[in-house]
Amino acid sequence: MRPPSLISPLIILGILGGGVLFAYILTYPQAPKVVVTIREGATVNDINKLLREKGVLAEDLSQNLEGYLFPDTCEFFVPSGAAVVEAKFRENFNQKIGPIIPAGSSEEDLKEILTKASLIEKEVPDFSERKIVAGIMMKRLENNIPLQLDASLCYEKDPPCFPITRSDKKLSSPFNTYLYSGLPPHPISNPGVDAVLAVLNPVATPYWFYISDPESKKTIFSRTLDEHNDNIVKYLNTTN
Repeated sequence: MRPPSLISPLIILGILGGGVLFAYILTYPQAPKVVVTIREGATVNDINKLLREKGVLAEDLSQNLEGYLFPDTCEFFVPSGAAVVEAKFRENFNQKIGPIIPAGSSEEDLKEILTKASLIEKEVPDFSERKIVAGIMMKRLENNIPLQLDASLCYEKDPPCFPITRSDKKLSSPFNTYLYSGLPPHPISNPGVDAVLAVLNPVATPYWFYISDPESKKTIFSRTLDEHNDNIVKYLNTTN
């Protein structure tokens, strides 16, 4: 059996003298396609690297798209222009994220939701725990308490990110949520639906702190700073 050709047929109809119908086929080459899977929590840099490796892009997507490139499995022509790729991502974002954003949300509201979701996407994998973390974030922001998130520091640091050191926590950067209160200036990754839903459905708890157990991957919550520091020693074998 012959392999399928990258040729698309175009049938042209015409009429000869005497009313006899005839047809002939024009063929033209069709660009090859590639299927690309973007993981949840990937950054614009991650996506640019992947699309270049797959032969989709020769030019990078803008860093201003951080948070708005919905992670999914997509099909692209090889090659594609950046504007075409961006339009495909935006269409998918509007289809998947648009319906779950509260009606009447402004662009700033959307940016805040995506920024919170991008942090949670990187910090916690479990959906139920994500909603608890969303509640902790909300309390800390309302009380002007620094979020103290490793994920935001990792966005600014040169790799490898871990371990986070004391000097890292003194880094003068708006992404250093140990040093500065409030949210980072924009999303740090491209979150999936679950992370966005967690932000929109925070769970109120008595907790103010949490860490991730590197062995079980579970999130360990605590009510007080003393309890939190004890958990750091217990689960991370280090001090705050």
